[in-house]
Amino acid sequence: MVYTNSHLEDWIENLYRSINITTPEQINFERIAEMLGIRVYFKPIPSCSFKYNDVYTIILDSRKTRCEQWDDFAHELCHLYRHEGDKKIMPECWSDYQEIQANYFSYHFCIPTFMLHGMKIPQNQFFDARLITKAFKVTEPFAKVRLNMYFNKIRLIVC
Repeated sequence: MVYTNSHLEDWIENLYRSINITTPEQINFERIAEMLGIRVYFKPIPSCSFKYNDVYTIILDSRKTRCEQWDDFAHELCHLYRHEGDKKIMPECWSDYQEIQANYFSYHFCIPTFMLHGMKIPQNQFFDARLITKAFKVTEPFAKVRLNMYFNKIRLIVC
């Protein structure tokens, strides 16, 4: 079986390697932000991001758990690094498309494929999700969705 990364998986792996993060234990969104020159603030408002005077800023909802903030960080990072435009004037369907992309990006950024490849995953959904939740500091439902994405792609390769 030969797993072929998508362009997104390659992009994420290259970004992580460029900041010397290669294992789940090294993942910490404040460290990632620092390495990428992104300012992070915690406020009791919905998470958001913006670029002003060439400074990237992510505001994370302080009312959320650390795992939820990690998901939000990845989502907002996608908007900063991979999207352009002002939501106030773009067509709603384009804004919706960017949100879908950012959600998809989040699964791959929080649980990178190249790191999953290096793990011994028992392929038992209950144990898999627990293992991934702990290793990548995500919620269990998040881990289940990401593992489904990963194993579905592997099943397509085998067929």
